[in-house]
Order: sequence, then C-alpha cells, then structure tokens
Amino acid sequence: MLYQWIISLPMMVCLFWCIFFAVRAFRGEDEPRVKYTILLFYFASTVLYVNHWLFFSNHETTIGTYTYLLANLCVYPLYYMYLRALTRTRYTWDNYALFVPAVLLTIFFPLNLYFPTRIFFAIQVVWVWICGFRLLRATRNRMDNTYTDDRSHILKPTHAMLILIGITAMVSMALNALGRDLFDGSLLVYISAVLMSVLLFSLGYVAAHTTLPIETVSQEENHEEDKATTAETDELMFKIAVVLREDKLFANSNLTIQDLATAIGSNRTYVSQCINRRTGLSFSQYVARYRVEHAQQILRDSGYGTDKEAIMDAMTSSGFSSDQTFYRAFKEITGETPLQYRHNNLVTASPMR
Repeated sequence: MLYQWIISLPMMVCLFWCIFFAVRAFRGEDEPRVKYTILLFYFASTVLYVNHWLFFSNHETTIGTYTYLLANLCVYPLYYMYLRALTRTRYTWDNYALFVPAVLLTIFFPLNLYFPTRIFFAIQVVWVWICGFRLLRATRNRMDNTYTDDRSHILKPTHAMLILIGITAMVSMALNALGRDLFDGSLLVYISAVLMSVLLFSLGYVAAHTTLPIETVSQEENHEEDKATTAETDELMFKIAVVLREDKLFANSNLTIQDLATAIGSNRTYVSQCINRRTGLSFSQYVARYRVEHAQQILRDSGYGTDKEAIMDAMTSSGFSSDQTFYRAFKEITGETPLQYRHNNLVTASPMR
C-alpha cells in the first residue's frame, strides 16, 4: 500500500497542477500564452508520470510505452515555450524544432527505437537549459532598461527551477541508461518519486506566483528602427539630462523608461536605444548615477545629527527603493560605502535639495 502511494506521488502532483492551471485558464487569470503553455506542460507531465506509475505497478502496456516516450520528448520543449511566454518573447523556429523528435517517434514507434529516443531527449535537455538561461539573462537586461529599481528578484525562483530541472534531467538520463527494470521495487524508486514530487510541486508553485510587469516587452517585438542623426541624439540626451538633473525625475522611486520618454516627448524604444548606445549603460544604471550624485551631496552635509539620518535621507530623497539597491549602486559607482564616503567628504556647506 505504501509502495503504491509513493510511486503515485509525482502523478498526483502533476494532476493537481494540471487542474489548478486549467481553472486559472478558464477564469482568464493569466496571459493567454503563459496559461496554455504551463497547462500543456503539466498535462504532458501527468501523462508521463501516469505511465511511470503503471510501469512500477506492473501494468505497462504498448500504448503506455508509446505515450511515455512521447510525453518524455514533449515536457522540456513545453517548459521552454512556457519560459518564452512568461518573458514575452516570440516563438521562433527552434521552439518548434524541439518537437521534431516527438513527431519522429510518432512515425517510427513500431520500430521501437528506444535508444535514439534517449539521444533526442539528451539533446533537448541541453538545448533547453542553455537557451533557458540566455532567455532569463536577456529578460533581466530588458527589466534593467525598463525600471530603475532592481526587479531581478522576480526571476530568481524561475532561474533556480531551471537549474534544478537540468540537474534532475541529467540524473534521469543516468537512471534511464541503467534501465527502469533495475529499480523496480527498490529503495531508489521511493527516493526518486519523492524528489520528483517535490521538484514538480515547486515548479508549479513558482509558475503560479511568477508574473512579469506588463511593461517588460521583448526587444524582439520592437520593430522601430533607430534612424536618428548624431545631432538628434545629442538633443535627446540633453533633454534627458535636463529632466533628470533639474526636474529631479530620478527622485521618483517607481520611475520607468516610459515615464522618462513621456517627460521629454519621445518614445521608450528611442530613449532606451539612445541611452544604451551613447553611454553604454542600461536605463537603471544611467539613472542610478544621477541618484548617487544627489546622495553624495546630502552625505557631504555636516548638518545631520547622526550618520544614520544622513544616509537614510540620502537614500529616500534620491529615489532608491531599498537599502540593498542603494548600497550596491553607491559602492559600484563611487567605490565606497555611503558611510565611508560621508566620513571622507564632510563639509560645512549645505547640500542642494
């Protein structure tokens, strides 16, 4: 009884998330591409682990073997499509090419080509792992070019899950190489079932709680060409400097690239391109320099009662949304912590506020 319960755990977890995401899709709570790709991922995973359960319960059938191999070749491509949907990145030919092994299996299954299936699976895993990390890195860069506060923490759980998926896939490939029959009824079945259940539940939990801000749009979907002359770029950078330095737009802790573009009467793509190409900095890095410059003025003021008061005022009035972001940006730009800078640069003159 315990054996049957444990080997059914991965199947039950996948079924739970399959139902959960189906309900969310029905209610329209997620973006269309996101809700359907994660639902398809858990549907394929449910099929996969139903066949695991049948195999270790000694109820394996020919159709079960077929659906197991087919689902096995679909889960990783579907997870990658979910990542592209989550990060608002268009599907490309490589997304669909990942399903070619599953199509070939459908055609040549009567030949029972199990060994080539393992090779296809290994190629898929490596492809999804590498492309998945590149996708998340590109998304973090887009977020840096959209917001001034650090929002990379949104993707950290997904990044961790991708690492765990890769490790799990390598272990799975090693176990498959030895053969599932070797583990039938052994302690390894219990361990792998519990570990896979934890991973599958964690994947679903992270997916259910991860949503990128709507402004985070893939650069692949921006088709506007930058045809600005040098003079036009100079004029735009001058306008940016005016609204940031004189109007202190940087003091808005929720400042976005769209806010800046609106303030100077331009569009977000054009502004982002100009900042990136002229300064070599992302939008968040560029604004952080204005914020740190303002914070330095405050930290040089000897009129504060304590260092803590000066540092707190420097952080909040400069537009930093958290201590961590403030200290990291200040140290990166000045080479000193705010306290070190204050002790080394105290003057009697009052700062500009």
